[in-house]
Amino acid sequence: MAENRTLQFLGLAYGNAPVLLNAHINGTVVFSGEVPTVNSYPPDPLGIGSNQSLFSADTTLFPTDFSGAYPVTISVANGYATLISGINCNYMSSGVYDTAVMKDSTITDTTLTVGTLASGTIKIGQVLSGTDIVANTHIISGSESTWTVNNSQTVAATTITGQLWTPITGNATAFSACYVNQTPTNGTNPPDPRANITIDGIPQTRAAPTPETMGPWSYILQGGSTIGFDLTVSLGNVA
Repeated sequence: MAENRTLQFLGLAYGNAPVLLNAHINGTVVFSGEVPTVNSYPPDPLGIGSNQSLFSADTTLFPTDFSGAYPVTISVANGYATLISGINCNYMSSGVYDTAVMKDSTITDTTLTVGTLASGTIKIGQVLSGTDIVANTHIISGSESTWTVNNSQTVAATTITGQLWTPITGNATAFSACYVNQTPTNGTNPPDPRANITIDGIPQTRAAPTPETMGPWSYILQGGSTIGFDLTVSLGNVA
């Protein structure tokens, strides 16, 4: 059964008084009200922005079986300045990495011998990386300091990292990126859910992303300004 999703717009408002925002999606008002402010100047350089929720939008436009794009506008009715960052959503697929760092460790044939477990927990299924390790090598059995891997090889003592991705089913209270598992159209990774961004009708461009500035960019709106963009939301995930 499809569930309606809540969008969480990230950002920060600045100044010594609350800021009034109005947000529309596909012509429908999804938020209108004051947001709290930080009594300081916006960051300079701007950088990647904020992971703090600026406001949320409960709407029937994005059920969990929806995947597509709608036009969005966010207007700053008053106030000094507002930083608009990325957009999260509930009922999205997510997960965590179980990571183990093994120092002074070797692989002989299919036997992984762990010297020192520097951090994490070693688990069956972890994919291994490090100097001279054959691609797609993972742990298939073992315990303690001796494990068996799937690929025969010889790796001299080195630091080996094991990672295992554990998926988490989407739910109502966990929020993550609203645009996942799709090819970025604007060079960002993870992809920015927004395209065709304008501020007061003027198209916006961003510099080519670097490792420090991948993902959704942030934009500053002055009081009286409006940002517009096409917002893409991926399919949701429900248990």
